[in-house]
Amino acid sequence: MTPIRAVAVDLETTGVHPGEDRIVEIAAVGICIVDPATGHHDPYETLYASLVDPERDIPPGASAVHHLTARDVRGQPRLPEVLAAFIDAVRAFRPDVLVAHKADFEAAFVPDLGAALTPEDARWTCTMRLAQHLWPDTDGFGLQQLRYACRLEDCVAGLDPHRAAFDAACCATLLPLECREIARAGHEPTPTLLRDWTAAVPLQAKVTFGKYRGRYWHEVPPDYLRWVLRRHAEGEPFSPETVATAEAALRGVYAVPPKSESDQLCRRP
Repeated sequence: MTPIRAVAVDLETTGVHPGEDRIVEIAAVGICIVDPATGHHDPYETLYASLVDPERDIPPGASAVHHLTARDVRGQPRLPEVLAAFIDAVRAFRPDVLVAHKADFEAAFVPDLGAALTPEDARWTCTMRLAQHLWPDTDGFGLQQLRYACRLEDCVAGLDPHRAAFDAACCATLLPLECREIARAGHEPTPTLLRDWTAAVPLQAKVTFGKYRGRYWHEVPPDYLRWVLRRHAEGEPFSPETVATAEAALRGVYAVPPKSESDQLCRRP
């Protein structure tokens, strides 16, 4: 099986709006998944990590997430200089895929990154979206929750929690495990498949609202499924995941609950 070279990217910012907020830290971690079917990989390496002067204040709410304040970033390089060095470092690793947890966020803040790489198809893969496909019965899909659930905490020993290099390393070490689980599900983990699964809407395992909240979707009566889809057509703001799952359940396709303890999240060899 062909190895996959991936670069995990993480940003810390002043907020969540790309048009208004600024990057305050950026990091890239490279990993070569030697055998995607087993998840065997070389040690990851930090390719680039830098603080960034956002040339504005950092709101307290943002500091509460990454624990960076204006004092930490004042006098650091500004974004154009950092991005040029960052892109050079990522390009030199020759990635097949770019990876992030909630990849839409990173892609929105650095929209030119994918286009700057060779090959041209080195586009974004989302480890959160892959986890939603692989383990739909999981209680949460946050990066740190998955890190502990998958027992990957030793992989980032020595790095500063909450910071960009730490989160990028968590993401980089989660991807090989997801590749292995994709192979166990009967699919060949390739860069194209990773991107396709990232683009696909994941199915939910359980209903998250209404009188069937907490029940598996395959237990929901067809009349209720049709009601959900009818309300959606009439403008009810159901999530894309809910709509896709209701449609799949009507066709008899749904996220099946784990069969046994051995099938639980991130089972280890």
